[in-house]
Amino acid sequence: MADLTKLMKGPTEAEPVQEQPKLSREEYAAQKKAEREELWTRIDALTADVFKDGSSLRGFLDFTAQCSPERIENLLLFHSDAPEATWLKTFDEWKQAGRSVRGGEVGYTALIGQDYTREDGTAASGYYVGKKFDVSQTRGRQPDRAPVYAADELVTALFTNSPVRLAVSEAVPEGIQAQYAAQNRTIYVRNNMDAQTTFLAIAREQAAASYDIHDGRFSRAAYSAQSYCAAYVAAKKYGLDVRSFSFDRVCQMCSGLEPQEQRRFLSDVKQAAYTVERTVRRGLNEMELSATPEPACSVEVHASMEQTERPARTKKASQPQRE
Repeated sequence: MADLTKLMKGPTEAEPVQEQPKLSREEYAAQKKAEREELWTRIDALTADVFKDGSSLRGFLDFTAQCSPERIENLLLFHSDAPEATWLKTFDEWKQAGRSVRGGEVGYTALIGQDYTREDGTAASGYYVGKKFDVSQTRGRQPDRAPVYAADELVTALFTNSPVRLAVSEAVPEGIQAQYAAQNRTIYVRNNMDAQTTFLAIAREQAAASYDIHDGRFSRAAYSAQSYCAAYVAAKKYGLDVRSFSFDRVCQMCSGLEPQEQRRFLSDVKQAAYTVERTVRRGLNEMELSATPEPACSVEVHASMEQTERPARTKKASQPQRE
């Protein structure tokens, strides 16, 4: 009898599949703890890299301006892993937003916040290590490019929606473009500066004002570097010329700090920059809503034109009044 096994392609016997050993609850917890510790070690290294020199800090601040709001640890990870990213969400968050992640796309490691209940029944917040995807990895029309605004429009937006009082004053000290006074919660601005300088000065002082918790202990000098960096992020966000900024002194100041303290500095910068950006965005929205329509686009004008263009009706003879 012929040996039929010679006609078979591939192995004649199925190779046994080795099953992964199941981890106990304790082993699983230990594995996840090791993953978190490894990730935090990497985050510490990335933090140190940001303060390596002025160019490195500038690059991170550029990414902060480019990317959607994130916790500082995620900005550090994304700056390294996805430098072109602009808007990141988890798989489920994109689904809730009406978009789907394309097949085969690989997400970027991130710390993702979550709420949970402790064993005693109290609510708590924490995080887990997961993946986020950039909008460029999703199906659907990509977001439009952000509109470009002139510097004077941005200045108007700051004045329109400033969270603290703005006052034009010639009494500002020589060499100072603007200054936040905590005692009366007012930013005093020098008059007759060019629009770009005015925006940068007000943005810096609004950032400084955001650190004032009104307890009487606010120190403007303690937040000078953070305010300077936050103004840079806001200006970069709206496309202004930021070539005059230099970050070498900021790096020297922060180089001796522990990684956690360096991240606290970056987080302060980020939060202040977000505050200034929201102020500008709301001001621009108010300006757009209050804009007067052009006459050619006015509904009322069109209506009146239609009335005037209609052929005149024949006037009926007036009826005699009763005596």
